[in-house]
Amino acid sequence: MGVPNHSFEGVFDFKLDAKGRVSVPSEWRPQRGEALPLRLLRWQTYKVPVLKVLTDEAFEAMIRSIDNDPELTAGAKGRKKGLLYSRNAQVNMNDQGKLLIPKKIADERGLEPGGAVHLYGRGTNFDIVSPRDHAAMQTAEEALLDDLYDSVDFS
Repeated sequence: MGVPNHSFEGVFDFKLDAKGRVSVPSEWRPQRGEALPLRLLRWQTYKVPVLKVLTDEAFEAMIRSIDNDPELTAGAKGRKKGLLYSRNAQVNMNDQGKLLIPKKIADERGLEPGGAVHLYGRGTNFDIVSPRDHAAMQTAEEALLDDLYDSVDFS
């Protein structure tokens, strides 16, 4: 599979500004003069509430994975895709790396203007984690590290 063209990597701590925008790391930003269309999905990573930010390509891959699942009936496919569409909002990241989080969505996830946010790069997407849920995310990731260390061979 390899590394995606636009790869979100690393963990960063930022703040929401007074308008509910978060700035992202410079390496995640689109080219000067461009905007990056994204999907903001209410989700869970490791059972921790997050806002998952996906490129359109990553969102389309989620939809395709449902469509291509031979175990699902047509009705189940429609319901799962409907959930994805109802739990997401289309947003844009401007060339300054600012991403507006709609107020209702920010409130649901415990994000406050002027408050901290934690960004976790996930390759084709990234998670926005509230201060309320940050410790749970760190604990969940730590629990997976031993398995990762045992499964990767650098020789």
